[in-house]
Amino acid sequence: MSSTPASPPRSDHPGRGAPIVPFAAALFAVLPMSTDIYLTAMVDLGRDFGVDIAGVQRTMLSFTLGFGLAHLFIGRFADRIGRRPTALVGLTIYTLASILAASAPSLDLLVAARFVQGMAAATGPIVSRTLIRDTVSAEGAGRALSKMGAFVGIAPLTAPLLGTFAAHLGGWRATIVVLVLYGAILTTVLWRRLPETRPAAVGGGDGISIVAALGRLVRHRVFLIGVAALAAGYGILLTWLTTSGFLLIGTLGMSKLEASAVYTIGSAGFVSGSLVSMRLAQRLLPRHILRTAAALLILGTTMPALVLWLGFGHWAVILVTVFPFYFGWGIGQPMAIAITMRPFPEMAGQASAWLGLFQQVGGIALSLVAAHFGGGLATPLTMALGALLFTAAVFVPPPKVR
Repeated sequence: MSSTPASPPRSDHPGRGAPIVPFAAALFAVLPMSTDIYLTAMVDLGRDFGVDIAGVQRTMLSFTLGFGLAHLFIGRFADRIGRRPTALVGLTIYTLASILAASAPSLDLLVAARFVQGMAAATGPIVSRTLIRDTVSAEGAGRALSKMGAFVGIAPLTAPLLGTFAAHLGGWRATIVVLVLYGAILTTVLWRRLPETRPAAVGGGDGISIVAALGRLVRHRVFLIGVAALAAGYGILLTWLTTSGFLLIGTLGMSKLEASAVYTIGSAGFVSGSLVSMRLAQRLLPRHILRTAAALLILGTTMPALVLWLGFGHWAVILVTVFPFYFGWGIGQPMAIAITMRPFPEMAGQASAWLGLFQQVGGIALSLVAAHFGGGLATPLTMALGALLFTAAVFVPPPKVR
């Protein structure tokens, strides 16, 4: 993979000729849209329901928990009934759950709606990774996933500002209405345009049970390394998403517009990292790319902790110090996904699902640590712990990856 050019999509595949990468990106974007859209409105949500950071975090963690649990069965559905029907059913339920969340009269009902919304949203990343695995050769998967990541980056790039604007017009509920519209529009587009990409030539995956699939997956060292890296990296991201609003707006006194600038420009770093990852995939081995990402993650988590400890709280300072994390995650995430899913063409749906589940577990675990200590300085310190775990994973000597 170090010098071999990316192969084109498989010519004998039913998805040939369809714009698979944009479709995959739009599906994957359901996740960042659902988490980033009300980052700056979380303080308003807490004020509306009279709860603190832990209470508001329930809405994010319930989404994440539902998102993670759904991986236990959505991957198998994608292998048994196909990618297209799985995506369409999931998006329909997502849209209905978003309507319930937007109209929830109590925090408990909102938490329940977000749980269902999270379960349905899991179809997005699971199916998107599977679409790439179905239609792109092993050599080209890293580049395709990096390209998808660049498209996906539009969501966290625009969602905070879009959420801030929507919240200004109609409060935190208006931010969730945006998700209703996104789900409805995406469902319509995919119903009209998305082909079924499940390969007819690869059989047996639909008969593999959830437990048997896990047994096969964990016997591959590359899968374990990739999953550990993704769990740690997503743990950093989810810690930032679930607690930084209270740090930036509550503790440091930033305006919502300033906080949105941190999120938006930081997300531009993710897009830039994904584009750089596409270039690196043509010349470097995956483990070298991941180790480069690890260095950036350490820099982008330890520097915010240092400047906060020294008493610097200006939004531009926070942005500059956290930017390397966004950039490094853009480089590392697509490559970790590519190497993790590569060995499993016969059960790409379940490989994608278990990958996503372990990633969510890592995210929940680290974000709960930061919330337990009340955010503030604990936010970047917990992120730094995640960066160290990511580094430990990617520096484990892997078997040869062809």
